[in-house]
Amino acid sequence: MLFLCIAVAQPRWGIKTRDLSNKGVDIVMAIDISGSMLAMDFAPKNRLSAAVSVAKDFVKRRPNDRFGLVAFSEYALTQVPLTFDHLAMLNSLDKLKVNEEASATAIGMGLAKAVARLKNSTAKSKVIILITDGVSNTGEIDPLTAAGMAKELGIKVYPIGVGSKGLVPFPYSDPIFGTRYINTYIDLDMETLNKIAETTGTGKAALATDAKGLADIMNEIDRLEKTLFTTQFRYNYSEQFMPFLWLAFAFLVLELLLKIFILPVLPEQL
Repeated sequence: MLFLCIAVAQPRWGIKTRDLSNKGVDIVMAIDISGSMLAMDFAPKNRLSAAVSVAKDFVKRRPNDRFGLVAFSEYALTQVPLTFDHLAMLNSLDKLKVNEEASATAIGMGLAKAVARLKNSTAKSKVIILITDGVSNTGEIDPLTAAGMAKELGIKVYPIGVGSKGLVPFPYSDPIFGTRYINTYIDLDMETLNKIAETTGTGKAALATDAKGLADIMNEIDRLEKTLFTTQFRYNYSEQFMPFLWLAFAFLVLELLLKIFILPVLPEQL
């Protein structure tokens, strides 16, 4: 009777499992590779090398996000489409080279290309990190038009101006003396970068005048754009009433056999 009651109660046991899921951020880095990025005011590195270094550190700290890479000078090219392959992203960053033949900078085209990479993204948070050191002076799409495109798609743009306004050491190749560094005037249009930030809801553009300043800015972006994690518990049960049901059945059969074959004989022997 006891086993039958247990079986009717339908006992079950199992294990508790945890599902850990994340809501990653889709991030496209748009990096200026125009000739002015060779300026050495981030010594011992030039501007591009400093930008690549902090960009790689940023990627390594965010394993759950998708990354893409756009490089621009007179024109913009996608180097890496959105991907979880962080090794490919890091390798492409390492391969970035300054386009020394470029005589102009198309910031708007670089930003628009980055927007296009995020157009079909379904991520809850979509981000562009725009790194440049100059003034947009070419391209079919101007920076503010591209910023408007980003706003319509819910994309946040973090513009970062790198370098100092005014005279900065710039390398020149001398056929006799080799590489020489001559102070050269390079302009930086922070006003337009600020308008891009305001348009897309990130407040104000950041200015990095040295490697530490650039790293600090990237750290702040990392803090602001956190990946969200959700945890859900599941209980995997298996029904365990059948063993008890079989035991109850076995005891009932045993009792029946006792009543038929054993108990009727006992009084005669006594």
